[in-house]
Amino acid sequence: MNLWEAYEKVDKHLNEKLLTVPPYPCVSDKRVQELLTCLENPDPAWGGLDGEILRMIKNPWQRAYQIEYRFKPTKIFNEFMKVIESATYDLMIGNYICSYLSLVPVVEAILRKWSNEKSNEIESKNKKGDFKIYIFEKNLVKYLNEKNNERHSNIKFQKWISNQIKYFDFMIGEVFYLTFNSSEEGVEKEFNRNRTLHLLDNIEDSEVLRDNNTRIFLLLDIIAELYLSLDEELYANNTFYADYEKNIDFNLRWKIYLKNAMESINFTDMTIIDFAFLQQDKKYVSDEQKQKFIEKKEYQIQFIQSNNR
Repeated sequence: MNLWEAYEKVDKHLNEKLLTVPPYPCVSDKRVQELLTCLENPDPAWGGLDGEILRMIKNPWQRAYQIEYRFKPTKIFNEFMKVIESATYDLMIGNYICSYLSLVPVVEAILRKWSNEKSNEIESKNKKGDFKIYIFEKNLVKYLNEKNNERHSNIKFQKWISNQIKYFDFMIGEVFYLTFNSSEEGVEKEFNRNRTLHLLDNIEDSEVLRDNNTRIFLLLDIIAELYLSLDEELYANNTFYADYEKNIDFNLRWKIYLKNAMESINFTDMTIIDFAFLQQDKKYVSDEQKQKFIEKKEYQIQFIQSNNR
């Protein structure tokens, strides 16, 4: 099975979960074959292909890379970086409700910025002059495909971007912005902008919330990839010439993310809140354990107070 046959098989499975192969430079021919193995011979302990994709997207190193070499260079992201920075930190400490709810409106805000930037090339308004997401999405996809079809020197990269466009078209055009009536059941109900913002739907199920964080970060990753792909020099500078080993901002984010991700394996303040209050129905924490946490927090408070005197 060649590269694209393997890719299509993996991607077909992922699309059913509203996912795709992440648009990361580390996704080589070998990596695609590894993902195919995860699909065909899944290890239940690691969650098979779905678990592998989740770990790729949430990986502290990858999230630091995405902010430094994808989001920051993408002009339409600039005004929303404070939200993205905060949401990424929340992701690392396990504050999934805040990370997801913070990023849902960011998607449209970024697309509106893109429509303003390309107002002379891409139609985005209805007859009344109002911005309409479906009008812009449809015309943006057409524009991206036209620009991508002009690439003749690198057929592999052309195919790579084509796959990202298909995913973006699917998610924005057929999933994320569906009306209430069109998203009453199934996975489309889980990942829906209208249900999230207007009904606060699907924030009580921890697994759905985890998956939606994966989806929202992936969707932003795809948008950034498509934007950067339109500027060959900008794309190259932030991909092939990305000197992350010497980049102090990248390394600071990475170490902060890694530390918090490692701590979240144990009982941090966030995981205590999660187990004690957010998942009360599952009885993860007994009253006896809560009392021990209270005593531990009292000791920590006294220690901080004594150091501040």
